[in-house]
Amino acid sequence: MRGAALRATLWLALTGFLAGAADAAVLRGRVTDVDGKPMAGVKLFVYDSAHVRRPATFISPPSAGDGTTAVRVPPGTYWVVARLKLDESYGPLMPGDKHSGEPAVMDLTADAEIEQDFTVADIRDLGRMRRPLVADFVKLAGRVLDGDGNPVANAFVFASATSDNSRMPDYISAWTGADGRYTLIVPAGHKQYVGSSRRFPPSTWRASAEFVPSPGTADSALDVGLGPD
Repeated sequence: MRGAALRATLWLALTGFLAGAADAAVLRGRVTDVDGKPMAGVKLFVYDSAHVRRPATFISPPSAGDGTTAVRVPPGTYWVVARLKLDESYGPLMPGDKHSGEPAVMDLTADAEIEQDFTVADIRDLGRMRRPLVADFVKLAGRVLDGDGNPVANAFVFASATSDNSRMPDYISAWTGADGRYTLIVPAGHKQYVGSSRRFPPSTWRASAEFVPSPGTADSALDVGLGPD
């Protein structure tokens, strides 16, 4: 509670300072889900560099019922993501939390005010958006296992056509249950770099296996080792 109170005090102090600053800029966001519906309760996390896996430089108030929110910041260039955390914490995303993915770069050095649209999704939404044609794809199924061979809950499996771990993987499963089981739909006939994580989104990741799904094969079994968080 002491940490939360301190953050609130610092936020109020900073907001009051910026509200009276003549050169303060305003960053406005409109947040929707994957179906285009406004999302309430989403905060903008604003960073002063491309390194966004750290505490944010500024955080907006939660978005209103129409999906809008705003935050005052000093003029500059910022990297911004929208996040909805059900437990109000600032750690890794958990099942049901939503995220806008790669940060939007917003230049407020010349403009006093900028508006940006954000679409937030969880991995179930992403799976629905990327649901492929069955004839051209293969279903991977198996378990996520830790270093001792035990099933891992609240993890997900990803696959990517390249080993470039600075970009979002192409395919992402739903969260695993207590049995560690997952299913993931991937293209047939193309090498996939496959791994697992408990942190979403995985801004960087490490594949634990390389796999080429055979065309004409409906299902393929593959257990996946849990990667570093």
